[in-house]
Amino acid sequence: MFQGQKGMVSPVIAKNQHPEAFGIQPFDDPVPVTTQAVMYRFDHALSSQEWVMNDRARRDRCHAVLMLSGRAHIRLRQGTIDCHAPALVWLPLGETQAISVNAGADGYLLSAADDLVARHCGGSSTGTSVPPLPGGGLPLRFAADTVHNVTPAEGSNNLTLLARSFDAIRAELMQNGLGAGIVVGAHLQIILTMVLRLAKGMIEQRDKHRPGSITFQRFLQVLELHFREHWNIADYAAALGVSERRLGSAAMRATGKPPLTLVHERVIREACMRLEQSPLAVAQIAYGLGFRDPAYFSRFFKRYMGEAPGAYRRLRRAEERARDHTFAAWP
Repeated sequence: MFQGQKGMVSPVIAKNQHPEAFGIQPFDDPVPVTTQAVMYRFDHALSSQEWVMNDRARRDRCHAVLMLSGRAHIRLRQGTIDCHAPALVWLPLGETQAISVNAGADGYLLSAADDLVARHCGGSSTGTSVPPLPGGGLPLRFAADTVHNVTPAEGSNNLTLLARSFDAIRAELMQNGLGAGIVVGAHLQIILTMVLRLAKGMIEQRDKHRPGSITFQRFLQVLELHFREHWNIADYAAALGVSERRLGSAAMRATGKPPLTLVHERVIREACMRLEQSPLAVAQIAYGLGFRDPAYFSRFFKRYMGEAPGAYRRLRRAEERARDHTFAAWP
């Protein structure tokens, strides 16, 4: 469950809510969706509300906030987001420290396991990647791995569709019927599609000022989608429709590094983040990053970081305990 701070309103099961929404009743499925997603509906509460998201139990979660009215304050690992309704905020794995909304706010807070998002939006080690959206838009997994704060227009069809999807996910979690996971996954796709639709202008503006050629920019986008699949550079060049030599030249001009180094660095960044934030075992993290042999993952990680994954995780968690400055430690 979400954890309320002292003096704040903790989410509890209201009279008109069913316990299935909070994962109490199991669904006869290998991975019950009620163990992988939780929806909280805040509806004009009389006091402000806050949820802590940086404890170990929720480090494998993505979060989405839909504000229909009021304001929200979101603390990230680095920085904060202050948003006013109407707003949609998508928060990828490991980014969120705490979320609070003011008294009287109306909206939804969705917490979903990254594995659930990956299975339905591409990038899962056990599933197939979702193809690019029609018209050349970015695929959903790219959106899911990025912080987004977008604004659907008041009274627009986009806002109506978002509210329906959040409410549909909430209903599926409450009822926990046959195929609930499929329905929840379909609405996750809708939410992330809306993220891409609303963020399209901002992404285009950002890319205009991003260093490097169009080839290099496209390479970074494709890299975000496929770094878990251990593509070789020939695969990336083929996906971009350029030669390996041209891709190498574009990467060297933009960063001074060859494409393979950039691919390895992206894998290492993801591995470090998951080791720090996820409760999964090292072997599970290795499999999630596309490594078939956890021992090879350990050697790969040590070659770049100078220490084995387990040692890296123990050191970072010791440092975290020493700092003792997280929200979870507050009285």
